[in-house]
Order: sequence, then structure tokens, then C-alpha cells
Amino acid sequence: MLFPKLARAFTRKSHKAENKRERTIQGNFRIPVPEGCQIPEGFPKRVFHGEVLLQFSGKKILSPVNGVANLSPDQRYFEIKQDGTWSTDSLFQSKIYDWDSLLSAFDEGAIYSLDLEFISLKDYFLSFSRDAEIQIVLSPFCRTQHLNFEELIQNSMADAFALFKDLLPSVFPKAQLSNFFNTKDLVYSHPMGIPEFFVHKKKGISVASARKKIHEFQILFLGAETIYHILRKLFYGESFTKRHLSVFLVDKKGRMDTIPRQFYLTNGQSLAFIPKNLDTRYKIASFQSFFESVETRDIDSLGYFNIYENFSLTFYERLPVRRKEFICIECGECNVYCPTNANPLALVQERNDEFLKDQCVSCGICTVYCPSGIDIRKRIQKEKSIDRVKS
Repeated sequence: MLFPKLARAFTRKSHKAENKRERTIQGNFRIPVPEGCQIPEGFPKRVFHGEVLLQFSGKKILSPVNGVANLSPDQRYFEIKQDGTWSTDSLFQSKIYDWDSLLSAFDEGAIYSLDLEFISLKDYFLSFSRDAEIQIVLSPFCRTQHLNFEELIQNSMADAFALFKDLLPSVFPKAQLSNFFNTKDLVYSHPMGIPEFFVHKKKGISVASARKKIHEFQILFLGAETIYHILRKLFYGESFTKRHLSVFLVDKKGRMDTIPRQFYLTNGQSLAFIPKNLDTRYKIASFQSFFESVETRDIDSLGYFNIYENFSLTFYERLPVRRKEFICIECGECNVYCPTNANPLALVQERNDEFLKDQCVSCGICTVYCPSGIDIRKRIQKEKSIDRVKS
């Protein structure tokens, strides 16, 4: 069964290198102020696309458009009223970078690692010793694998990607570069977008060893979505103010329509235009992926696009069934499907010391395949949080 195709207005093409001009929707933009940061002063004020609204802990939030910015009365949001059209030059620009100019570009463009815990790319690169024999891994996959970034990069941004591959050995002269783009027989399957799992599979080392090397800055990992935004800044002059949002539809029988729908949205943009172009039978939405616990919301209360959190959006005809947990039938399906042999069954049977938490990547596969409806992923998160508290 295929769902009815949406109205033409629902479709927006991905960024193309050959596009000379790119328009944005005029309107009001709303961006959350991160908790714990110092509230900036001097608002309201006029801002321009790419101007820094807030800087905290080495990270930046940029203005997504030209307009007048203010803080909401509760000071929890930046509210920006766009007061005119603006366009960006998306033409490819062949540029040469050294270490300092590369870091400056990362900082200016507020580029982040979208593969690891949210860290600015400038801070991430600075964590590595330039004289050390580190490994650099370029992965065609990413955590948000709803769009084929590998194809997008190699087809539309091939010249930029070639320059970037040449740039990396010049800034890390002793590094070993492993480029897995265009590798034959390398097909995505969950959880290949998780850095430690990808390194585990492609480098032939344990998950625990891969995680250790990544977190101790012996492996510099760059996934496809992160690379995409790096190339946009370095060679197209575009800061991190836009990101792709993938949209999926699920019918009342739980069947997902797999027709690809990607939006290239501006941070803080209202999402109200999406349900307006949907069939009226879709009443419920969720920003969570298939392998996470679904937190639902009314379709008319989607709010504003958050570039730091939102990458997929699923609409349902009816509320997803919250499975009742039944007693474990010891079928072993969770262990059969576990990609790292971490023994999640041990957690279900309360033999926690037999669960190999260092091998687990919290992918959620065990929960999806459990016929008793047991939320094993939640138990895994609880077990790992105990370790974090102890440390």
C-alpha cells in the first residue's frame, strides 16, 4: 500500500552545488536558549544571517536570517522577525586552508560534530595532537541516516570533497586516513551510523576499544552529515543555520510509507506548514526515530525546527501502540539480533553483571525485536547511567 502523494508544496529539493541562489521562507523564527547559559544583553537588535546570537562553552548559535531579534518574555527563546528576503551564494569556491584558517572557519560557521556528543568541530579538532599518529575515519553513514549523504556529497559536492580529503593530511601530517566513501558492498544497516560500531566493523577491533580510541582522541571520526556541513562552510561559504529534516508517514496498521521526503530547513523555522500539506487523517507526530521510545504530540503543535535536535519527523494515523510488557519467554531474540553480542538477555533476567555494557552501543534493536514488549533499551540506559554516577 502506498500513501497518497503530498502536495507539491510539501517537496523541497536538497542543497545542490550548482544552485546560484537559495530562497528562504519569510516569517518569524524561534530558537531556544540553551539551559544554564548566561542570558545575553542588548536585545532587541538587528541581526544578519550568520551573526552570533549566543556563545557558550565553545559553542555558538547563529542568526538564521536577516531581521530583528528579541528575547521572549521568559528569556527562553530568541524570537527573530525576518524583515526582507535574503539570498546566499551557493557556488563552489576552491579555497586553500591551513590549520589556523581551518579552525577559524569551523568557529565562524558554528560547525558541530553530528556524530559524537554535541561538540563544536573547532574544539574537536583541537583535542587531537597534530604530531601524533592518529587515525582519521571518513564514514559515508551518520547517526541520522535518513538521507543518502554519501550520494549527495559525491555527486553534488565532489570537487569540495576532493579538496577536503587533501586538506586533512596537511593539517595532520602523521595521520592514517581511512576513506570509506564509494566502498564496494558497503550498505547501510542500523547501527552502522554509530561511530564506535562503524569503527568496530571496519577496523576489526572491539566496540570497547573503538569507543576508547574515539573518546581518547586517537581516532578522528567524521560521519557523512558532519562532512556535508563542513564542505558547505569551507567551500560554499554556508554556516550551520540549516539542516535536513526527513518526514515519514505511518498508517493505522503501523505500516510506514518509505517514499523519501526531505526538507532543508532553517533553524527556528515554523513547522506549521508541514501538517497543512498532509492528509487530514494524520493527527499525531513524533520527532523520535524508530529505535527510540516514541514521544507523541498533536500534529498542530510541532513548534519550530531545532537544528540541534530535529532530524526526523514521523506522522501517524493513530497513536502508536504502547506495548504492554509481558514476562520474558526466554526466546533469546534480543541476543540473536544484538549486533555486538552484548547479551541484553542478561539484563532482562536481572543478571546485570553478565551484561557486556562495554560492547553495547544502545542501538535499540533488542527492544524492537522483543516479542514480550520489554523495553530493554530503557534498562540498558539505566544500567549505563549507574556507571556514569559512580565515575
